[in-house]
Amino acid sequence: MLHDPPSKPERSFEIVARRIAAMIQASYRIGQRLPAERDLAKTFGVSRPTVREAILSLAMAGMLKVRSNSGVYVISRQEAPDVHVLEGFGPFENLEARQLIEPQIAAIAAQRASEATFVQLAEALAMMRWEHSQGREADTSDHRFHMVLAESTGNGALVSISDSLWRAQTESGIWQEIHNHMQMEDYRPMWLRDHEAIFQAVQAKSARKASHAMTRHLNNIRDALMVASKAKSMAITRPSAKLSKKIR
Repeated sequence: MLHDPPSKPERSFEIVARRIAAMIQASYRIGQRLPAERDLAKTFGVSRPTVREAILSLAMAGMLKVRSNSGVYVISRQEAPDVHVLEGFGPFENLEARQLIEPQIAAIAAQRASEATFVQLAEALAMMRWEHSQGREADTSDHRFHMVLAESTGNGALVSISDSLWRAQTESGIWQEIHNHMQMEDYRPMWLRDHEAIFQAVQAKSARKASHAMTRHLNNIRDALMVASKAKSMAITRPSAKLSKKIR
């Protein structure tokens, strides 16, 4: 007997985006300003990052515009756009999962890592330094560094989860929009220091320091995303190509 494939789970930002769109349809005119992000978060009972993701998705769909030092404004009252077409989880949702899992991976790696692990981490770091010195993105070496940590735990489930979270991040439509507009030269030195601190803690076999170093790294990513996503919202002036096909 044939069964329909399971439906794609609805992501947190999709639910909030749909509720904001319904609120606009019911109560807002073009040109009218929405409540502040913190007030929307309180109204919907979600975090500010989730509201940020929802606003970004609606801005990408051409429904909202964020103006510097002014607020979020309605620029279209179209029917709710299909933000489901955006790939991947929201970047803050994905990062929250990484914050739960990766500090523990780093702690276990510090307890179980071998000399071969140290060599592989050092190689990934060396590649990262070279890529940064050339002004290049270090996505491959960054991914490799985190995967070596996961592999050193000897736990296949953690390896699979770590890889899935990484791929979900890079496949996220909202992540790509933010990342494409980040001033990476402002962040590369910090990313490198973060990874060096993780490596040193793992090499010293200090589970506590490794966990703390990973937590600090992920918190730095979160803070950078909050800054960049605000700037990115201001830069969106027309629907993304992916979404415009869905909302015509």
